[in-house]
Amino acid sequence: MYYAKRMTDYERFINDAKKGYSNLLIFCGKEPYLSAWATERIAKLYLNPATRLMNLTELDDFSYSLSELKQSMEALPLMGGRRVTVINLSDAACLKNDNDSILKLLTNCTDAENDNILILNFLSTDKVDINTKIKKLFTIYEFKKLKDDDLFRFIHRQLKQKKIFIDDRSIRHLINVSGYLERESDYDLRKLTSDLDKIVSYVNQMEITDSEEIQAAIDSVVLGYKESYVFSLIDNIFNKNIGKSIEIFNNIYPLEKDLNRLIALIISSLEIALSIKQLERDGVGIAEAVKILGVNKFRGETIKRNTVRLSEYDIKSMLMRAYKIEKYQRQGLFDDKTSFEFFLATI
Repeated sequence: MYYAKRMTDYERFINDAKKGYSNLLIFCGKEPYLSAWATERIAKLYLNPATRLMNLTELDDFSYSLSELKQSMEALPLMGGRRVTVINLSDAACLKNDNDSILKLLTNCTDAENDNILILNFLSTDKVDINTKIKKLFTIYEFKKLKDDDLFRFIHRQLKQKKIFIDDRSIRHLINVSGYLERESDYDLRKLTSDLDKIVSYVNQMEITDSEEIQAAIDSVVLGYKESYVFSLIDNIFNKNIGKSIEIFNNIYPLEKDLNRLIALIISSLEIALSIKQLERDGVGIAEAVKILGVNKFRGETIKRNTVRLSEYDIKSMLMRAYKIEKYQRQGLFDDKTSFEFFLATI
């Protein structure tokens, strides 16, 4: 049976531009960057650049009053067109209880002939907690962290706007190094766009186009998430790039002194690589394999790509050495750093 993929609110917001947006909108979620981006999209779509300043009102929850909101929402757009009012909310306490005045004002805004648009932009990443009667009047877009494919397209669009070409392999390297897709990562789109600006500046100044040079530039610019260094190390271990592996390890060591945990992550990745190879031998594709193994799609595809030249025997041999290093660490035969360097030198 075929099940349609559930559209994210990010995708839904993009698609809804074709039919037009409702007058009452809530933007919330774990990606404040997307809330700001969506607000700007609304402003560009409905406001004339010449009268934007006159027809756009932005208020903060600690400074606005009901009378100000009423005045803004009932004002006629200057020189025709639409009016947009944005309220940046760090606390929605004023909207949690029954408030007949606010409810009446908002109900009037739902009239199709009303030219006023109200955006409630929730600055907190928590769930929206407001009065049910009020909530029902709004179209809500919860902007969660982007998934693999959406993130790839987002970076592509950003680079296109900056009029620079970076190959797909380098973009995937950026995603991997940033750690954006890792569950515990606090690396978000604000940090990503900031790093993209630095990467673009570096690439332009150095006039580099080679994929490996671009990836080296990414490594030098992107601080990313601590775990991403680990996965970059693992990728280089798979590629048997000893020099690069040792270089990355020396970057990781000041950040991650618990090398027992580090070797455990490497063992886990090798076990995943071996399982993918065995499933492939049985005719199982990578899309189904990551589901069976319960592995992040992007991570599974990266492991598959980096182990394409390795046989099951190669991976088993690396795994046996990793098990041995783990045993040495537990028994205290070497200090953690020495045993790990020994492992890297023998891959």
